[in-house]
Amino acid sequence: MTSIGLLTPDENGRFTFGAVLSVKMAIALLATSVPAESIERAAAEGLLKFQRTDEYLPYQPGPLSSRTFAEFQASAGPRARLLPAIFEVLGLPKPDPNAPIHADEEALFERFLEAWAMAPDEDALIRAARLMAAGTRAATGGWMDLQDEQVAEPARERLLRGELEEFPDDVRVGFTKVTRLAPDMFLWLSARYLEQRSVSGIVEGFERYLATRGLAPIPEPPSPPAIVFVDLSGFTRLTRERGDESAVVAATSLQRHADAVATRLGGRLVKLLGDGAMLRLADAAVGVEAAFDLVSTMSSEGAPSPHAGVHSGPVIERDLDVFGQTVNLASRIADVAGPGEVLASEAVVEAAGKVIFGFERIQDARLQGFPDPIPLYRVVRAGP
Repeated sequence: MTSIGLLTPDENGRFTFGAVLSVKMAIALLATSVPAESIERAAAEGLLKFQRTDEYLPYQPGPLSSRTFAEFQASAGPRARLLPAIFEVLGLPKPDPNAPIHADEEALFERFLEAWAMAPDEDALIRAARLMAAGTRAATGGWMDLQDEQVAEPARERLLRGELEEFPDDVRVGFTKVTRLAPDMFLWLSARYLEQRSVSGIVEGFERYLATRGLAPIPEPPSPPAIVFVDLSGFTRLTRERGDESAVVAATSLQRHADAVATRLGGRLVKLLGDGAMLRLADAAVGVEAAFDLVSTMSSEGAPSPHAGVHSGPVIERDLDVFGQTVNLASRIADVAGPGEVLASEAVVEAAGKVIFGFERIQDARLQGFPDPIPLYRVVRAGP
């Protein structure tokens, strides 16, 4: 790559980490069946350039460790044997036992093992890595997709149409600014979230502790949470009649509103399901409010027949996902709701009250996976 002008060493014949990124890009091009001769010709004619690649690297690793990865494992305690699996869960190649990793990575994983040392279940380390990987991958992947859509792709299309001789430098600069901002913003926002959760957890624990000493009233047991499923009917038909772009707009709108409603009401968006969303709220009343609000909002925007199902009861929560019969029943209730309709179970009606919403009994429904007919209620707004 140096001989054809794609890489340039410094005056001491050394290369930066940006050169490593350039090599990876060349390997990726070869893997797509682009012949080496084409790469050489493109480089000779100035059509392919790997310049300023260091600017695309928000993180540059430090020096390599003085010991092999196997030696590092042996020094880091018994749970260090989990590290290859942790690398795999993080979506990274397993380290070669006979080669070193970077010294700063050793320090990071020493902290990781120490931080989780009090967890009695070794699987907690794998789960922690999986949570970090899932959140980081979703955030960075979506961030990169968005900047590609908004910043890079318009310029790339002009370049492919022959309207530009080369990729605009101002677009390149803008792209690298967005890329380098992501880790700093992720660090800042995660610190804010951790602060919120820490304060909440400490206050709750202190309140319970004072109650055991007779210094505060015993806290009321929490109400069972509510699970809400919101679906968009006719999603496939919308795609067929108006094209994929219309479906993407509808799904994006559902995600935005579901996230906003859940956050405003102290719940959370558990997952997106293509043409639907699953929310977890604190109790039945809040669940009904979230479902009604979301269906009303999506209907006013002309979304394809939004409808929802709500059920309240015990759930199993693990690693930000929610499982159990309560989830299954809420999903089945949503399946039988009509366009613009919010249906609720009997448990929701009994727990929610009728101050803001009323409930109209409808015909019992036979739902998949449930042997007996399920009593259902249509939610209507009763108050202001």
